[in-house]
Amino acid sequence: MGKIFLALGVGFIIGFYGLIKEKGIKINCQLQTLWLLLLIFCMGVSIGRNGEVIENLPTLGGKALMFAILTVVGSVIVVFILSRFLEKEEKE
Repeated sequence: MGKIFLALGVGFIIGFYGLIKEKGIKINCQLQTLWLLLLIFCMGVSIGRNGEVIENLPTLGGKALMFAILTVVGSVIVVFILSRFLEKEEKE
């Protein structure tokens, strides 16, 4: 876990002080996309090889769908309430 925070901290410092030029930033973006796709691919392979996950996929899928729907609905409600509250303060 320490290695992850160290890498994050070093990346933050490099980004904050602008130590990478524009060309390096473009290369970094392309590398991020490549590694993200590789990570998603590896996760798919791991899930596909796990028989227990495949057996429970209908149950997990339903729970994931319900979680996604409730998250979206909850977010919309919170944004609605906050926007009403902030609009009142702005008018006063």
